[in-house]
Amino acid sequence: MGGGHGDATGLWQLQETRQEDDNGDRLTNNVDIFAFDGETVTLRLATTQAGVWKSEDDFYRVEARWQEDMLEYLPPFADWAELAEWRGDHFEDAGGGVRRVFGRVDAADVADFNRAILRQREPHDYSVAPTDDV
Repeated sequence: MGGGHGDATGLWQLQETRQEDDNGDRLTNNVDIFAFDGETVTLRLATTQAGVWKSEDDFYRVEARWQEDMLEYLPPFADWAELAEWRGDHFEDAGGGVRRVFGRVDAADVADFNRAILRQREPHDYSVAPTDDV
């Protein structure tokens, strides 16, 4: 995938949130940890609508792609979404007057409430429909 992003693989956890001057119409996402393996991204996606298929732990391993330095992911039932921008040695997610900085972490440094991200999981099956009982 994309050139110049060779060191982008790994486990990334939110390290810092800063307020800043207005930085555009884009809003930041609610992701606080993600893993990128070069082809897919594993992250937590909240499903709040009753009756919609979801994973047992709200973590999904989904397709990823680069749009220049922006890493994007394909949620199970939505269009491509921006995750964070590669800044040479870390990721940042900026918008709405907020800048969120992600740093690489080891598995031992993952917060307890996010430890499910460490489970081995298959890539998401995009043939699953929102109403499937899986």
